[in-house]
Amino acid sequence: MDADNQSITPMTEDECWEFLAMQPIGRLATAVGGEPEIFPLNFAVADRNLYFHTIPGTKVAEVAINGKVAFEVDQWGPEIAYSVVVKGTAEILETDADIASAEATNLVSYLEETRDTWVRITPSHVTGRRLRR
Repeated sequence: MDADNQSITPMTEDECWEFLAMQPIGRLATAVGGEPEIFPLNFAVADRNLYFHTIPGTKVAEVAINGKVAFEVDQWGPEIAYSVVVKGTAEILETDADIASAEATNLVSYLEETRDTWVRITPSHVTGRRLRR
């Protein structure tokens, strides 16, 4: 393995989840009608699912039309960087039990306006990598 390849190492799935649990912000990627969209948002992790809450709008409409999404979180420092990508299915939560599970994450929005629509991303694939200078 040459020096360039040694600077990128894969993360285990457990390492990916530990990293995700420590991060406050990620990016949701959706695609509807062939048009990709990316939304920065804060999120929470519980039971190896991702949760976020929002107001009705583009994110909710796109998830309702096509629940297949990707979610990316990264962190960059002077000597090491991390990137984790979660691919899975997003669903708008409607039952009291699902909403209670989401609320139990204690996710607090960065924005003051009330966010009353909860979404859960159930992963089908989780990958991560660590990059060293």
